[in-house]
Amino acid sequence: MRKSVVTSLLIYLAVAIATALSGAAHAAPVLADFERFPQNGAAYLPSDPDAPIVDPADQAALAEEYLERFFAPWHSEDLSFLNLNMEDVIAYHRSVANRQWYSPDGRPMARSSVLAVAGNGALDVNAVPRSVIVIQPSDVRVLPYEGPVYQSQASALGSNGLLKADMLQNSTAHLGEPAAVYGVSADSNWVFIATGTVVGWVRTQAVAAVNYDLMDIFVSSAKAVVTLDNVPVMAEQGNILYNMKMGTILPFRDGELLLPARGGNIFADVAAIRPPPDVYAEFPVTFTPRNAVSAIDQLMGEPYGWGGSNGFRDCSAMTRDYFSLFGVWLPRNSADQAMTGERVLFWDVPVGERRAVIADRGVPFATLLQVPGHIMLYIGASNGEPLVFHNMWGVSGQGEGRAVVGRAVVSGLRLGAEIPGKPAETLFVNRLAVMSFPTREPSNQ
Repeated sequence: MRKSVVTSLLIYLAVAIATALSGAAHAAPVLADFERFPQNGAAYLPSDPDAPIVDPADQAALAEEYLERFFAPWHSEDLSFLNLNMEDVIAYHRSVANRQWYSPDGRPMARSSVLAVAGNGALDVNAVPRSVIVIQPSDVRVLPYEGPVYQSQASALGSNGLLKADMLQNSTAHLGEPAAVYGVSADSNWVFIATGTVVGWVRTQAVAAVNYDLMDIFVSSAKAVVTLDNVPVMAEQGNILYNMKMGTILPFRDGELLLPARGGNIFADVAAIRPPPDVYAEFPVTFTPRNAVSAIDQLMGEPYGWGGSNGFRDCSAMTRDYFSLFGVWLPRNSADQAMTGERVLFWDVPVGERRAVIADRGVPFATLLQVPGHIMLYIGASNGEPLVFHNMWGVSGQGEGRAVVGRAVVSGLRLGAEIPGKPAETLFVNRLAVMSFPTREPSNQ
């Protein structure tokens, strides 16, 4: 297969710094936890920062399983690898099309308009998948439509600090993700794909077909993982093609990352780049506190992005990309992530004992804590107070008001307790549902 050198990363640091500064403009409210607990990962390094968190042999097995799931779309004839079937997907799309949605100005959208969008993306229950690869990072949409839609007028307007959640934003697909196409929109501008974690519509130009030669390169070559966030890939003309996210997995050979690119026909080609050595590492990265903290500092302060909106992450996208560095597979949404690996359920643990249970049993940097609708990474305890790293939207107060955080932060489990009138039952510690250990096999209990 022809290999073309089409990009360089000579100015990646300048762009990365600019991105970080743009995120810093959205200052989080000065809640007590943000002053009490340092907002940098390095502050939480233990005394032995290079001791493996996971036994190397166990980590190698986890990474092997990760790659099996990663490449599953190329080796499957249906959606069973996602525990889905096309009948359920079609039924879900039908239900989405029949809801009342609101436009960004808060006005109800005409039902006929939504049905027209859904009709453009009609799916065939007997669709035969075609193997493709993601050639540019892309939004994955519930319906083939780019415009945001909201579930209520209050959500559309962001009233009282409410998150403006675009309900058609399902997730994002990283560069180089194996995928399968199960449908094409009537106007040919969209394709319905399945990756190892999600299904949804992406722009047609975001993927390219793969032949056996390219499959062999991506499956059989040594793997690298991008360790810096928002690394710009630039064309020879100097324009930025896209940014690679931390956690992106690609083949590498002789110091070069191999990127999928659009070829001269319907099939993807391979482009090679030779980035600075700190941009990537051999997959998986050794799971140590030092490497965990390095990843956390890449993500600290990132603005919140519902479903990956605006190129940012939400809570579960952040935890997934974090664990991807270390070869630990997580599903896409927070509820499924909480049910991964060994688990501790909090329903029968008194609230007053929960922090002690976490501090005693939690493994810093390798434990997830979940409340309904939100997932957090446990990073250790300070004077018995469990600390978590998480990307969050806001903290509820009295009534319908909300203190907007809108970024990735370190906090305790009583974040916002000082807000006047905040009900105690809304604190994270009171709402805890599950503590999970994704690197461990589920227990039989």
